[in-house]
Amino acid sequence: MVEPVLQGFTQRGTTRFIVTVSDPGPTSGSDEVTAEELDSDKEGVEIDEAFLANSTFMRFLDPPKSHNSPPNLVVLNDSNGIFPPQPHFQVHPLLRPGSISDEHCILYLRTVDLGRVGVISGDWAMVRSCNKAKARLVRVVADDVLVNRISPILLHNICSSSEDIYSAQDTLILLHPSPFGSRQPVVPTARTVTVARIASPISANRKYQPNFLRSLKAYFDSTRRLVKQGDIIAVPLDTDVTQYIEETNSDENEDSGDIDIFEDKYPTFPSRANELAFFCITNVEHDVLKNDSSADVYLGSTVGELGCWVDPSITRLVQTGVEHSRVPDVGTYLKLDSMSPRAFYSMLVRQPHSYLLGANAPFTKLVALSSAAFAQHAINYQLDLSVLLKGARGIGKFTTAAWVAQHLGIHLLEIDCYDIVGENDTQTEGTLRARFDKAENCSPCILILRGIEALAQTTQVLETGKEPSIANALRECIEATKKGWVTSGYPTITVATTSEPGRVPTSVLACFKHEVLFEAPNEDERREILDCSLADTILGPDVSLGNIATQTAALVASDLSDLVLRAKYAATERVVRATEQHTHYLLHAGIALTSADFETALGKARASYSESIGAPKIPNVSWDDVGGLAHVKADILDTVQLPLDHPELFADGLKKRSGILLYGPPGTGKTLLAKAVATSCSLNFFSIKGPELLNMYIGESEANVRRVFQRARDAKPCVIFFDELDSVAPKRGNHGDSGGVMDRIVSQLLAELDGMSAGKGGADVFVIGATNRPDLLDPALLRPGRFDRMLYLGVSNTHEAQRDILEALTRKFRLDSELDLDDIARHCPFNYTGADFYALCSDAMLNAMSRKAEALEYKIAKLNKLVGPYSHPHPLTPQYYLAEMASKEDMEVLVSRKDFDLALSTLVPSVSQSEMDHYAHIQRKFSRTTSPEE
Repeated sequence: MVEPVLQGFTQRGTTRFIVTVSDPGPTSGSDEVTAEELDSDKEGVEIDEAFLANSTFMRFLDPPKSHNSPPNLVVLNDSNGIFPPQPHFQVHPLLRPGSISDEHCILYLRTVDLGRVGVISGDWAMVRSCNKAKARLVRVVADDVLVNRISPILLHNICSSSEDIYSAQDTLILLHPSPFGSRQPVVPTARTVTVARIASPISANRKYQPNFLRSLKAYFDSTRRLVKQGDIIAVPLDTDVTQYIEETNSDENEDSGDIDIFEDKYPTFPSRANELAFFCITNVEHDVLKNDSSADVYLGSTVGELGCWVDPSITRLVQTGVEHSRVPDVGTYLKLDSMSPRAFYSMLVRQPHSYLLGANAPFTKLVALSSAAFAQHAINYQLDLSVLLKGARGIGKFTTAAWVAQHLGIHLLEIDCYDIVGENDTQTEGTLRARFDKAENCSPCILILRGIEALAQTTQVLETGKEPSIANALRECIEATKKGWVTSGYPTITVATTSEPGRVPTSVLACFKHEVLFEAPNEDERREILDCSLADTILGPDVSLGNIATQTAALVASDLSDLVLRAKYAATERVVRATEQHTHYLLHAGIALTSADFETALGKARASYSESIGAPKIPNVSWDDVGGLAHVKADILDTVQLPLDHPELFADGLKKRSGILLYGPPGTGKTLLAKAVATSCSLNFFSIKGPELLNMYIGESEANVRRVFQRARDAKPCVIFFDELDSVAPKRGNHGDSGGVMDRIVSQLLAELDGMSAGKGGADVFVIGATNRPDLLDPALLRPGRFDRMLYLGVSNTHEAQRDILEALTRKFRLDSELDLDDIARHCPFNYTGADFYALCSDAMLNAMSRKAEALEYKIAKLNKLVGPYSHPHPLTPQYYLAEMASKEDMEVLVSRKDFDLALSTLVPSVSQSEMDHYAHIQRKFSRTTSPEE
C-alpha cells in the first residue's frame, strides 16, 4: 500500500500519450521493493541526486546495457514498456553557423529520427553522452541536410569527459524527450554567473584583455543562453584592433570584476575576427523554482540540473580566475581560418580516406606521441614529451603540429628561435626559459620551437668535451615542464622543427627523445594538397589536378600553395587584358582557372626553383624525335623500364642496374636520348651540369651533390642526368685542384651512388651520365654498382641510319613532293653527327624561307607597278599583303631539294676524321660489347 507508484492527471493540450510495446517479463525499477528492504533500517541515508538515480524517470541517466543494436538506435534491456526506448545517435560538429539565432542549444536530426526519440521539430529534449550521467536540454530541429549536426561548442560541453571528441571516432549521444515539449523549459534564471578565462597564449596576453571581455559581454547580450556549470564558451577576437581599444577599468579590476564595468566605446563583436578566447563557467547562482503541480515538470530542472538561463537584464556576469582545459575546435565553425592550416585539416578529416592523415603520415605519428600524455594516469609515467620534426623547408612541419593541437583540443604557442637569439648565451637562455614558463601557464599546450638550428649560432667557443650552455638550459626547461604537468594537471609538449639537422649541435638533438621525419609529398599527397588549396576556386573544364600533381614532383606544400597563387595571378591578368571591367568586379564575379594559367604558373615556379640546382620535370621528347640509335634505345629501356614494370623481380634482394654512361663524340644525341627515355617511362628528368654544383664555400659543393640526389628521391621515379660528367668527376689526385674540392665532389658522388643502389630510398631513381671524354673520368665511377652500363653513341655509319635522322628532324616540315630524303642521305658523308644533321635541316628550312620571301617581294613589286585604280593601299607593303591579300599558297613554305643542296654545300662537319679515329679508339678501350651497328 505504501510503495511508490506512477500517478498523475492529464490535461488537454499539454499531456502527450506515447504507446509502446510492453515487456512481458518481470519489471524492475523503483516499483519493486522486497520485504527485506522494507524491514531494513534506512536511517542516515543522504538524499541526493545519486539516491534518485534508480528511479523510473531517471532511467535515462543509466548507461546503455548493450551496443549491439543498429547504429542509430539502442534499446535498453531493462525497459518496462512505460517509456520509449533510448536511441543514441552519431553526431558531428557543424561546419558553419546556421540561420537559427539560438544555435548554442540546437540539435539537427533527420525527420525520420524524430519518431524514434518521441519528439517533433522544435521540441526540447534531454541529451547526454553515453559515458556521462548528467544531462542537459537541447532543442531538436528537423533538417534532412544537416543530418545529426550540432554546434562544436555544445558537443564539447555534452561530451567533455569523453575522449571521442578528440579522436576520429564518431561521438555517440543519448536522446530522451523532455516533459516540456515545445514550451519554454522551466529552468531557473541565474542571478550571478562566474566565468574564468581558460589559459591560452591569447588570454594570457594582458593587452587583449579589454578586447575579449567586450566580446564576452557581447556574447551574452546577443540572446538568452542556456548554460551549465563547467561549460566552455568561445568568443572571437580581432587582435588587429586591440591598439585602438582603450582600457577603462582600473588596475585592481584587471583580473576580477563585473563585465558591465567596460564601456561600449568600440564595436563589441569584431568584423574580422582572427583569434579565439575561451572561458569556462565556474559557478552559477540561482533561485530554486517553486514546484508547479499543474504541469508535468521534471523536478531536476527547477534546481538547475538541466541548466540555467542567462538573461542580460537580470544576470550579473563576473570574470575571475584562470582555468586549464582542453578546448573544442571551432575555428572553421566561426569562419576564422578559411585559408589557414586549420581549414585544411577540417577538409581532410571529412574525407573517407586522406593520404596526409594516413597511417604512415607524420601527422599520425605525432598524434600517437602527443595523445599518450592524455591517457589515464599518464602523469605517473614520467613521459618525455619532446619531439623533433625534421624535413625540408616548407614541407609542413609547423602545419602538422598545428593540426595535432587542433585534433587534441590543446593550445599552440609558436616560438621562432631566430627571434630569441640574444647577444650572448646568457640572454638567449633567459628568453628561452621565459617562453617555456609562458607555455606551462597555457597548458595543455604544444610549444613549437621553429628553426632549432638557430640555437647553434649562440654557442660560443667551448673547451673540448664541454657541452654548450644552451643545451643544458633547453634540457632543464623540458624537464621543468613535468613539474608544471603535476601542478596544472595538463602537459606541455615540446616540439622543435629544423630543415638543417646537420647544423644542430648533437647535445641539442639529444634533448628530444623522439624524431619524426618529413619526406616530400608523393603524387597522391600533392593531389590532396591541391584539392584543399583550390576548394573554393572555380576550375575550368580543361584543368586536370591529377596531371598537375604529376608535373609538380619534388615540390613541397609551400611550393604548391605558391603555385596556386601564381595561377590565380595569371588568371587575373588574363581576364583583365581581355575585358575592360574593373578588377574589383571581376574578383567578386569569380575567375575560373584554366590549364594555361597553371602552365604559366608552373613555368614561373620552375624558373624560380632552378636558380641553384634546378627542379625535376617530365620532358616532352618522344622517340619520334630521335633518329636511329635503335640498339642504344633497347639497352636503356632494359635497364630503366624493367624495374618499373616488374618490381617483384627485385624484391628478393636482386640489385638493379641504375647507372648508365653515354659516351661518344659531341652532338650524337646523348641528352636527347636521356630525355626520350624519361618521357617514354613517365619519369621526372633532372638535368645537372658541372658548374652548377661548384660553390666557393667549403663543404657547399658536396652539399649540392647531396641535395641533387635528395631532390631526385623526392621526385621519384626520376632520372638524374649529369651532362659533361668529366667536368664533375675527373680523376682524383690531379695537381692544380685548389683545396681538393673536385676530389671531395667525386667522393660524395660515389657515396650517393653506392647508397642509392643499396638502400630503399634509391628505388626508382636512375642516373645517366654523358661525356665525350670517358678517359678523363675517375675509374671508381665505372665499377659495378655505379656507371656499370656503358653505351657508345657514335655517328651513323649507314645511309639508312642517316635517313632515319633526317626523317626525325623534318617530321614537322612541309617537304616538296619531289624531295627524296634517301637521295639526300646518300650525299652525306659518314662523319656527320646528329648535331650536323640538325644544322643541315635548319639551313634548308632557312633557305626555303628566304626563297619564299624573295618570291613574295617580287609579287608585291609587280602589283605596285600596275596602274590604278587600286583596291588596296598604294604602294603595297609586305605587312598589308600578308595580312589581307596573301593566299594559302603564299603562306606555305615548302622545303625542296634545291634548299638541301645549298645547305650541304656550306655545311662543315663538327667532328673531323682524325677526331673520329680518336673516338673509335676510345670505343675499343671502354666498350665491353661491340654491336654491328656501332
